[in-house]
Amino acid sequence: MRHPPFTWLVAAALLAAGCSRPAVESRPAQQAPPAEATAISWRHDFDAALAQARGEGKPLMVDVFAIWCSPCKRLDEEVFSRADVAHASRAFIPVKVDGDKHPDVLKKFAITGYPTILFLSLQGQEIHRVRGAAPYQIMLQEMAKAAEKAAATQAADAPGE
Repeated sequence: MRHPPFTWLVAAALLAAGCSRPAVESRPAQQAPPAEATAISWRHDFDAALAQARGEGKPLMVDVFAIWCSPCKRLDEEVFSRADVAHASRAFIPVKVDGDKHPDVLKKFAITGYPTILFLSLQGQEIHRVRGAAPYQIMLQEMAKAAEKAAATQAADAPGE
C-alpha cells in the first residue's frame, strides 16, 4: 500500500517529538482510583460540619472562598482536585464557606482575602491558617502542620487520666 508523502511527514514529526501512537493492546488495564481518594468530600453547612467534627473527633478544614475569585478557582482546580491532597483532607472535616454569603465567618475569623483556609479545633477555635492559593506541595505541608496542631490541642484538652 502506498501512502501519500504527507502521511510519512506527519508520522516522522510525531516520532521525532516523542508522540508515537501507543499500542493499546500491550498496555495493562488500569483501574480507576476510588472516588474518595480523588475528591474532597466538601460540606457546605458550617454548623453541621462543626457538629460532625465534634462527633468524629476531627478538626475542621474551612475553605473560605468567593465564586468570583480566580485564585479560589485555581486552588480547586490545581490543588484540591489532587488525589494526595484529597487523601490528606481525610484527617479533617472539610467545609466550603462562601464568604460573600457568610460575612459573619469573615468577621469572626478576621478574614481579609480569598481564598483563606482555616483549620479549626473541635471547639471551633482557629489552630492554623493558609492565605492564598498555595501550590499543592505547600498545601500538603500546611495540612500536616494543622493536623499536628489539632492533635496537640486535643491532647491538651483531654481530661487527665
